[in-house]
Parts: sequence; C-alpha cells; structure tokens
Amino acid sequence: MKTNKPYLLVGQGIAGTVLAHHFLQANIPFKIWDSPNHFNSSYAAGGIFNPVTGRKLEKTWLADELFDYLFSFYQQLEKTLSASFFYPMPLYRPFANAEMKQWLMDRKPQINHDFLTWEEDGVWVKQAGWVDVASLLRHSKNYFKSLGIFSERTFQEEDASNFEAIIYCEGFHATQNPFWNKLPFLPAKGELIRFHSNEPSRDSILNKNGFILPLPDGAYKVGATYRWDEFTPFPTASSQDELMSKLTSMGVSKYELLETYVGIRPATQDRRPFVGMLVGNNKGIFNGFGSKGVSLSPYFAQSFVQAIKGDKELDPEVSIHRYSHLFSV
Repeated sequence: MKTNKPYLLVGQGIAGTVLAHHFLQANIPFKIWDSPNHFNSSYAAGGIFNPVTGRKLEKTWLADELFDYLFSFYQQLEKTLSASFFYPMPLYRPFANAEMKQWLMDRKPQINHDFLTWEEDGVWVKQAGWVDVASLLRHSKNYFKSLGIFSERTFQEEDASNFEAIIYCEGFHATQNPFWNKLPFLPAKGELIRFHSNEPSRDSILNKNGFILPLPDGAYKVGATYRWDEFTPFPTASSQDELMSKLTSMGVSKYELLETYVGIRPATQDRRPFVGMLVGNNKGIFNGFGSKGVSLSPYFAQSFVQAIKGDKELDPEVSIHRYSHLFSV
C-alpha cells in the first residue's frame, strides 16, 4: 500500500543523479543522500558514449533505443541546469594494422553501418560524444540542494521507516553492502590522465586501444585502464605507464601530464545492469552500468520510473528479479 512518504535514493553518482532527474520529471517525491565517506568514482569517468563496440564494430546493445533517448535527455537537462556538459562529437577508429583492416573489409557485408562511415584508414562513428560527468554531478547537486532534496549523509537501516522505499545507487560500493553483495558484480578499476599537447585533433575523439578526448579547456584526457586485482582510490605506477604507452601508440609524443583520475566501474558478470524493486520489501537498486553509465542510465532510469508508476514492466535482461533467488529466505 502506497504511503505519503518520499522515496530515498542512496548515492549521487551518475546513476543516482540521472534517476533523480527522472523522479523529478515524474513528480515522484524523493530525497537523495550521498555518503561523505564514499569516494565517488563517477567524477573520474571519461563519459564517452559510443554506439559501436568491440573489434567487430558491432552496434552496442539497444543502441537505437539508448541513443535516440540520451540526446534529448541530456540536451534538455542542460537547459534545466543552465549548464554545458553534453558534447556530441565524431569518434574516429583507425584500423590497428593492415591485417585488421583486411579482416574488417572481408566481413563488411555482415556489419551494421547505421552509425559508421568508412574511410581508407579507419571508420568514423556517428552519434558519439561525451558527457562531462563531473560538471553534470556538481550542477545537479546544487540544483537538488536548491530544491531541498539533497543531503550529504550516510544511510543507516534505521532510517528506512521514514521512506516509501530505498533505492540504492551506490556504484561499486554496493559490493560492500551486506544486502547487495551477493549480486554478481565484476568491478573494474580504471585510470585516466588529463594532459596538454599540441598534437591530437581537437575536432574528434580518437579511439585506438584506448581513447584521446579533447576537453573544452584546451587539454585532453587519455584513457582508460582496466584492472581487477585491487580497488583502492589511488593511481598505480603500472597504469600510468600503460596510459603513456597508449599516448605513444596514438601518435602523441610531446605532452605535459596534468592530473590523474581514478575510479572503479560497477560492472557486472552478465554485462547487464541491476534495476528494479525487490518483491515483498521496500528495497530497490539502480546499479551495474559499468563503463557505459552515461549511455545506459538515462534510458533505464526512464524505464524504472515507468515500472514504479505501474505503466510498464522492466526489461527482463536488466530486472533485479532475474536474481530474486539470491534474496529468498
């Protein structure tokens, strides 16, 4: 039975922030709490959205649905927040070598070309770009504060009775939450470096075993690394070396390193998010978006809100009900 109590969203990373904006659009009363004791990996995100994935140049899962929605969502959100953080930008993928070029040309008839333009030395990807996640989160926090719905506060279970339901948007911190740590997360630590150089293009994202992303301030980011053996919030020498190697492989020889960013992606073993409310209690989750948070979270936040309102059921591929056996008594 519904009460007049608000929902509580726990965590103000990219997932919690995007879900909060959808709650506002749907006029669902809620609060959003962000723990001061958790480091927020979303601030380190590269923020790239790209409808083509992998060496086979395959359309990413649900590309048509995701990318139709994310453009309108972020463009409207910029207006709401009076801020700029959404940067559509072509992405260029040069062929790694002659053998890879020939392999792709041989299978070209099997490749979907909706988002691709082929050139002699590589392919251009359309409807790509990036979101300045840190800027989005800062402006959203200020906006939520102005509405009186944001608190920097750690959720405790004894707080649950004050809310209609608790939706956990904790990113990789959910792996330490006793209620959710049974879920098959596969977190991956990643590092990026911000740098200055006069060598890369400022007009596109370069994607070649990594990426170089031009930033509005004239600098760039290079990324990203993946490791699964430790999850501290600190940079590592081996990852720094790997990033500098990526710069060299992408033709950048003269640069000044400025800043390192460290985050832990809340990836999952089946590569699908965890979304929805559990049956029989007031707990829900919006998590597991991995490295694709900026492209996946808007579409599934919309879907989650529709499910909460009873308008539409969640896609079984993302619904938390696929793991209901882990929560049965």
